[in-house]
Amino acid sequence: MKLPVQLEKLHQVADAAAIKFETSADMVFEPCGLILEMPQIEEQYWCTPTNVVPFASTGGDGVHYSYLKDFVSTNGTLPIIMTLPSADENNVVIAESFEEFFNLGYYVGWYSLEQLVYQEEQAIDYFIKSDEEHRDYAESRLEYLREALQIRPVPPQMARLAKLREQYFDLLRIPELPE
Repeated sequence: MKLPVQLEKLHQVADAAAIKFETSADMVFEPCGLILEMPQIEEQYWCTPTNVVPFASTGGDGVHYSYLKDFVSTNGTLPIIMTLPSADENNVVIAESFEEFFNLGYYVGWYSLEQLVYQEEQAIDYFIKSDEEHRDYAESRLEYLREALQIRPVPPQMARLAKLREQYFDLLRIPELPE
């Protein structure tokens, strides 16, 4: 399966960063909450929609990010889904494109995006500025990503997430609950 251009670019950036930071390409951005699935995983969680392709995980509670496969768009949109196996709301359309997804992590990375489901207001506040307690090694990798992917600060907003849900959620093929 051919990778979306933006994901291919992320993999190229990860390959280069792995050399610089002396680690593997799949784990180089783990301190930022982005463990890359290289190659993309076939095995999915019980709640992962069947029509998405997982491309990264956070490393916590099974939270992972996917894009809609076979989605046809003329304007570059490719909805990004956050799946949270441990939450009551298991799937959230988090962005309309890889660019928007990358921008969400500008200040603090992607690890805590799941908090948008658990603690909306605190999460929104958390994503609007840098975290003073962010470790230097995480910050240096995040800075590397910002420069390489030309990420700009666009923090999450609940109104935007509601609009994305309205536009794309019904496209997700969510498996039946296990018995």
